Amino acid sequence: MADLFFENDVFPDRKDLKQILQNEKVFYDDILEQAKKIELDKVNFENEDFKVRSEITQKQKVYLWIRIYLKKEIEIEPNTDVFLNYLPDSEKLETKFICYAKKGLEKDHQDEVVNYIDEDDKKVLCLMIDEERININNSDINFLKTLFRLGRHFEAVVYSRQDLQLTTPNGDVLDYFDIDF
Repeated sequence: MADLFFENDVFPDRKDLKQILQNEKVFYDDILEQAKKIELDKVNFENEDFKVRSEITQKQKVYLWIRIYLKKEIEIEPNTDVFLNYLPDSEKLETKFICYAKKGLEKDHQDEVVNYIDEDDKKVLCLMIDEERININNSDINFLKTLFRLGRHFEAVVYSRQDLQLTTPNGDVLDYFDIDF
């Protein structure tokens, strides 16, 4: 079915589509016929290696997202590091600021957002963290990794807001009132 991806997303004429689908059917029918022609009684299965083989061609990156609700607006550039620090244990987790949240995402008509406003809410930061950093069995962020609901080590924990600090690379402390993990 690889031929079904069309250039410039132009859907082909119905006659052309019928021919493409027919060609795909012929291709798969041909494979089926070739498989039927294999003479299984002539294959020596005793000397074959039937172990499952796999090869990782590219490792996929998965990110977890957190939202920081600030007390006052700040200006920060996308791709800026923001550090999540748990002060009692000196744990430090590097995150990336990706964007601000948007204003007007409240459901304003039954269960839908009808009047979407494309304006940044500079009091809400969206930060990205590599899932591997949270789910790995490491010892340098034992407490911080328990905060992420989608993480493998999540636990319902209680902490003091003063113990969890957010800082920028130049040392500025962000004044927040809530964090959504």
